[in-house]
Amino acid sequence: MTPRTKRILGKSMVVTIIAVVGTFGLSFTARLALQMPIDWLSWVECTFIPILIGMPVSAYIFTQAEMIRETCDKLEKSHAALTQTHDRLTFVTSHDPMTGLLSRGEFMARMDRSRDEGECDTLLLIDPDHFSSINDKHGHSKGDETLVRIAKALVYATRPGDLIGRLGGEEFGVLLRHIRKEQASTIAENIRRHIERIPAMKAQQDGVKVTVSIGGAEISHDADTQDVLRTAGRCLFEAKQRGRNRVSFDYEAAKLRVVTL
Repeated sequence: MTPRTKRILGKSMVVTIIAVVGTFGLSFTARLALQMPIDWLSWVECTFIPILIGMPVSAYIFTQAEMIRETCDKLEKSHAALTQTHDRLTFVTSHDPMTGLLSRGEFMARMDRSRDEGECDTLLLIDPDHFSSINDKHGHSKGDETLVRIAKALVYATRPGDLIGRLGGEEFGVLLRHIRKEQASTIAENIRRHIERIPAMKAQQDGVKVTVSIGGAEISHDADTQDVLRTAGRCLFEAKQRGRNRVSFDYEAAKLRVVTL
C-alpha cells in the first residue's frame, strides 16, 4: 500500500467514524425526544448507513484532493524549472559567453536607462595594446586568455554599481555611475595600472605582457549615446597615438590618424 493510499484511507476512516458518532447522536436524540423506541434496526441504520455513504464519498473527495495537491506540486516544480531556464536564457542573451560581462546590446541599453535617470556618468572605452600581435604570435587561445584576464581585472578595479561590458572583439566598456570626468580619470588610471601589473602569461616563445589604452567621455542627461561613444573612441585613439598604455579624456581632431591597435 502506497503512502498516498494510506493517507486517503486514514482520512476517510476518521471522517466515517465522525459521521457514525454524529448519526448516533442525532438519531437517538430525535427518537428520545419523539418517544420512539430504540431497537436493533436503529443501531444498524446508525452504523452502516454512514459507513456505506461516508466512506466512499470521503475517499473520493480525499483522492481528488491528493490529485490536486500532486498537480500543484508538479506545477510549482515546472514553474521553478521554467524560471531557472528563463534566467539562464536571459543571462546568455545579455552577457558575453567568454568573459561573463554584459554584451554590447545589454550594455548600451543599460547605459541609455542610466542616462535617462538624469545622473552624470562617465564612459570608459578600454582596448588592449597590440592585441592583434598577441593573436598572430601566440595564437587565439592566448588572445582569449588575455581578454578574460582583462575582464577579471575590470571587475576587480570597479565598484559594484558600475557597468562593465564587452563591446565587441577586444574592446571593453565601463560605465562609471554618478561620477564626473575628474574622478573618473583617477579610476581609469587605477584600472590601467592594475591591468599593467597582471603577471605575464606563459607562451611558447616568451611571456605575454598585457597593457591597455583607455579613452573616456562624460555623459550628461541630454547627451546622445552615439556622440558619447564617438568622443570616447576618439580619446581612445588619442591614447593609442600618444604611445599606448595610457588614459585620455581629451583629443585633438587634427592629429587623429589610423593607427595599429
